[in-house]
Amino acid sequence: MKKTGLFKIIMFILLGMVVATWIFSASYFNEGNLAELGMYNIGFFDFFSLIFGSFEFAYFLQIFILLLSIGALYGVLGKTGKYRAWIEKIANYFKGVEFIFLLIVAFLIAVLTSVFDYGYLILLFFPLLVSTILAMGYDKVTALVTTVGAVLIGTIGNIVGNATSGVVADIIGIEATSGFYYKLGLLILSLIPLVLYLSKAKKTKKTTKALEEEDMFIGEKEPNKYSIASIIVIFSLLFVLLIIGCTAWNNSFKIDIFSKLHENVTTWSPKLPYIHITTDGIETGSEKVAIFTKLFGTVSAFGEWRYAEMSMICLIAAVVLGLLYRVKGIFAAMADGAKKMLKPAFLVMMAYTVVYFAGNQMIFPTIAKLILSISGKFSVILSSIVLALGSVLHVDILYVANYVVPQLAAYDVDKSLVALLTQSIYGVTMFVAPTSAFLVFGLSYLNVPYKEWIKKTWKLVVTLLAVVLIILLIAKFA
Repeated sequence: MKKTGLFKIIMFILLGMVVATWIFSASYFNEGNLAELGMYNIGFFDFFSLIFGSFEFAYFLQIFILLLSIGALYGVLGKTGKYRAWIEKIANYFKGVEFIFLLIVAFLIAVLTSVFDYGYLILLFFPLLVSTILAMGYDKVTALVTTVGAVLIGTIGNIVGNATSGVVADIIGIEATSGFYYKLGLLILSLIPLVLYLSKAKKTKKTTKALEEEDMFIGEKEPNKYSIASIIVIFSLLFVLLIIGCTAWNNSFKIDIFSKLHENVTTWSPKLPYIHITTDGIETGSEKVAIFTKLFGTVSAFGEWRYAEMSMICLIAAVVLGLLYRVKGIFAAMADGAKKMLKPAFLVMMAYTVVYFAGNQMIFPTIAKLILSISGKFSVILSSIVLALGSVLHVDILYVANYVVPQLAAYDVDKSLVALLTQSIYGVTMFVAPTSAFLVFGLSYLNVPYKEWIKKTWKLVVTLLAVVLIILLIAKFA
């Protein structure tokens, strides 16, 4: 089995950051000024304390649990005896026109990311799509470019997604739709090199053994009397719940119907009789009770669901599928699936350890100032370098927006240009950064060495960077 090399690379990055704390002082950018904080040296025990501390951070843990929950779902699917048959049926349906399937998948993922921006929730369908692409005869890198690559294209050309355009817009005080036509142009022009790359992808005939070795969730090929329909229905429901539950209806589209419905349902309080047994005896009477809140606890409104809610939905779907297909040992199958997903989930957590280090060291603003000070005014090239480095060290667009963007937005420059620069350079950087959580997940999931990925995709990345820089220069001088 090939090694991805990601763990070593991430550890070297962390060690490099430790060394950097003995060279660069810590600083904090606030309200247009860079405040000097002095030297924050990281020692031997501090290094391990920060690693352990990152694994306790709630946001990171939610992503970790989501990935394990997805693994649990596919663990049960693999035992149904019908999941693999469905994959093969899809592959056979597109026989001879497999490229059309790649285009459909890449386009849908890119558009969903560009408009709705579901973050890691989109990985819920990743194993299904990857298994189908591999079953068609394509290699693992093609499967990753079609899926992970499409997500990053959607990030580069993010039009109104709450988790990307929305976050950056909030930080610099503009509307998420600012620079709409430039963003749309980025999306369309970035899709072109992706399509050209996929058009050159070659297929090979794979043996059953070879397919099973490269795809850990392909599932068992066993006869089963139950229909595939149940799996299709479950996946359809998961997709509907993703759209309804996880789309930021209010923030992105000013649609408040779901938040109002949630308020009405959770506050509905019919008058009901009660019997309470207390230390003082038995009390009886009647009172108004918010019955749905009492029965179901705290449930977020549709449009506010994220990783916790969808993790639970994945687990429920796994149990339901297990019961429908009479899977023996449902929870054992779920545990086995989660175990298979453990390595990718762990490496994603290691990638997030880097941003935890960066947030605690606070040396990046100092480094950014040194780079930006080369020019006395705003420079697209220097800002792109700062954003690329900031993206590698801050991993998630949420942290890039909070810790990198304010320093760039402090210049006398159109804020919509800063927003455009942020999402586009971040998206391109995440194609190659060894701390890119999506890339780390994909490479570790399919066991693709990092060097192999770079070797096979560098031309695509260079083309995307050229597209981005051209659009940014047009936006600056238009």
